[in-house]
This record gives sequence, structure tokens and C-alpha cells, in this order.
Amino acid sequence: MKLADLKNKKIHLIGISGAESSSLALFLASLGIKNLIGHDFKTAAEFKRSFFNYHDNLNNSAKNALFDKLKTSFKKINFKNSYLAGIKEAEIIFAPASYFRYPQNRPLVTLKAQGRVKIWNWYNLLLEFYPGLLIGVTGTAGKGTVTNLLYQILKTAKKKVWLAGESWHYLDLARIFKTGQQGIVVAEVNNRTLLLAGESKKSPSVAIITNIFPHHLDDHHNSFAEYKKVKLEIRRYQKPGDLLIVNGQDPEIAKLAWPKKTIIYNSHNAQSKLINNKNLIAEHLKSDAVAAIIVAKTLKIGNQAISRALGGFKPRSGRLEPIRNYQGIQFINDGAATRLKSTIEALNSFPAGKIILILEGSRKAPEKMMAEYLKLIKAIKERKVKAVIVSGRIRKFLLPLLLKAGLNAVPAANLAGATKQASAKAKKNDIVLLSPAHESFGEFADYRARSEKFKELVNQLP
Repeated sequence: MKLADLKNKKIHLIGISGAESSSLALFLASLGIKNLIGHDFKTAAEFKRSFFNYHDNLNNSAKNALFDKLKTSFKKINFKNSYLAGIKEAEIIFAPASYFRYPQNRPLVTLKAQGRVKIWNWYNLLLEFYPGLLIGVTGTAGKGTVTNLLYQILKTAKKKVWLAGESWHYLDLARIFKTGQQGIVVAEVNNRTLLLAGESKKSPSVAIITNIFPHHLDDHHNSFAEYKKVKLEIRRYQKPGDLLIVNGQDPEIAKLAWPKKTIIYNSHNAQSKLINNKNLIAEHLKSDAVAAIIVAKTLKIGNQAISRALGGFKPRSGRLEPIRNYQGIQFINDGAATRLKSTIEALNSFPAGKIILILEGSRKAPEKMMAEYLKLIKAIKERKVKAVIVSGRIRKFLLPLLLKAGLNAVPAANLAGATKQASAKAKKNDIVLLSPAHESFGEFADYRARSEKFKELVNQLP
């Protein structure tokens, strides 16, 4: 199928107030498709507010312009009371990667299981039709950092490069496709996105796997084997001559047999000598930087551009991000750390005996991950963490576990309370570290909202 062939397809889009689906809708409309059908389980009255919330990176003028354009892109929009009306008539359905997690979308899950319709996301669109170089980065942790580092290097080298993926939902697909074969897309590809990769049976020309360990298992019938299989989808359909790059320091990756031409890296590779930034001194961040450098080298990017890009790199919000030095206390926002292993890595990035740790959020069936929790407790002891503050739904499970291990752990009603307690317990030269180790659901809509709230709370300290 060619991109132009989409004009003759019956195409439906799910969740069109969201950044991902709205960008797809605007691109498809730009191709001249006149019979696009939209679906959103907000009411018509709520639709604009929802759109504005999902596009909070834009100012109000830009939001209004984009919203007005979006409304005219569809032949029809089915809102809450008629949500998914006519969906069985679709030949292709574009859906956000997390569509299957919403009860309202169970009919879509059934249609997919029956093989009655193609369900694609932005990744399928790029796999199927993008004429330039597609670089896919996956892994349980680190994929966002590798993606962003590589983007900065290529941008510094004056390449026509674009970001795509979970952290960069809104895509100007018309401009991306316009760059043609000269363009490069660096895509952060999570497990949910890869669940639909089999619909295309294609892989990126360059695929990077940073690590694989248990996470989001509820997306995969609580099976780590199933989760791992999905992660490996990123390289399943690679062709001879395509490039596969994997992290040899990861225990799961080290167990697997890889094709002979696979590049296996670690944080101590020769490329690590180009790392010139204190924000990349943690072992896992050095490893991420090496992965980005290896790709840049295969694209013949010179050391000068690489060093300049790495030197100017700053952590993305919520990833070991320094927030404020308050009365000699350093506040660090690692709010995007939703995995236990990520929090262990964060603890290892700071001096022992200086950390006040905030654990926060929720997790389904945490008792099934007891081995992972014991590793976290071990790390807390080894780093001589001075105090652990626990807030969110997880405290009912986690607080007794920490106390039983003999740790100085106390509960907090919410993140505001946890931040206040941590600040009170910290002394000059201490580090208050928000590294939640859990999903944000409960108090917050997502990890971004949690990170922003922490920054707000810290900056409000008198």
C-alpha cells in the first residue's frame, strides 16, 4: 500500500482530542481524505477543554487555531453518547497506544481479536510510509534519554531530524513527510506502541534496545515473557543491512542470542570518552549516551558535533532534574521514575548517607513483585538513605515492608505532605529525591503532572 492509497480507505480515529490522534487527523486531512470519522468519549461540550488540556505545550492562540482546523478535518465526530458508532465499517482505525486500557474501547479490542479491522497508531504510519530514516528506540528505561540525546546530536549536526513517541505526542506529520528521504525520525517506542507493530510486519532501519525488565506487566496478562516478546518486536522484521544496537550490560539482553552484526554496547565503550556533561555521570545515563553516540557515528556525525550536543544536554523534566538548592538542600525531580529499578539507579547516582527519598503512587498487585521490592530495600540500605517518605495508594503495601526492614520510613497523605516532611528532615548538603518507583495514578493524571506538582511545591518553600 502507498500513502496515496489511504484516500480510498474508510478511516476512523479514536480519542481525537488527544495530541496523538489530533496530529494524525490533521495529517490525513492534508492528504485530501474527505471521509474521516472521529471518535472521542468526551461530550461535545467537553471536547474543546479536553483538547486544550492535551496540548498544554501551546499558547492559547495556537491551541484555538489548531482546534478550529481539527474540527473541519472530519466528515463526522461521534462524541460520548454515540462513541464508536459505525466503527465496524472502518477499514483502518487509528488509535492511541493505550486504547485497550479504557473500558469504553472494549469493542475495539474484540474487533482486533477477531481480525476484522486494522488498528494502527503513529508508529505503523511511519513504518508503512515514511521515506526517510526511521530510528526506533525501546527499552523498559532509558529510551526517552537515548531518543532525546540522539535528536540533539543530529540537530547540532544540521540534520533534518524529528522526535516521535510517548513524550512527543504531537507530530507535525505533514512537515515530517515533506522532508522525504533526507529526513530522520528518532522514535521513542514503548511496549504499548509495539503491541500494534505486528500489524505492519516492518521494523525501523535502526533499532536500539536499552534494557528489558518487568514493568507494565498488566498490559501483557501479567507475563514477563509476553512483555519481553513485545519489546523484541522492534527488531523482528529488520532487513539485511539494517542496524541493531543493544545494551550488553542488561541481564536480560545478555541472556539472548543476537545476530552476528548486532552492536552490543555498555557504559564503558570507547565512545564514553566523548561524554562531557555532569548531567550524564550516572552509570545508566552514560550507557544511554553511548547508545546515542554509536548511532551518530554510524551516520558519520563528527566528534565535534557530538561533544557540543552532549555538553549542552539537560535532563528532561522528571529525569534526575535538579530543581532548587534551598538552604543548602538539593531537591532532585526524578518523578518520571515509575519503575523500581529506575529508583535504584537514581539512588546510586548520589552520595551515600545524604538522601531523603520520596516514594509515591500506585501499582497493581505489588505483592507479585516482591523480589523487586526487596532489591529496592537493599539499595536503600546500601545507600544509607536517611529517611523514606511514602505517599499515594502504595503506602498501605510499602510502608509496613520498609518498617519491617528496619528503615526510617514515614507515611504522608499526599505529595505535598511528603515534600514538606522531606524538607523538614533534610539538613544542609542533603538531597531530597523524588524518585517515586510507582505509577502516578491516584493523585495525578500522569507522571508529568506529578513532576510539575513537585517542582511547584519545592519552589513554594519559604
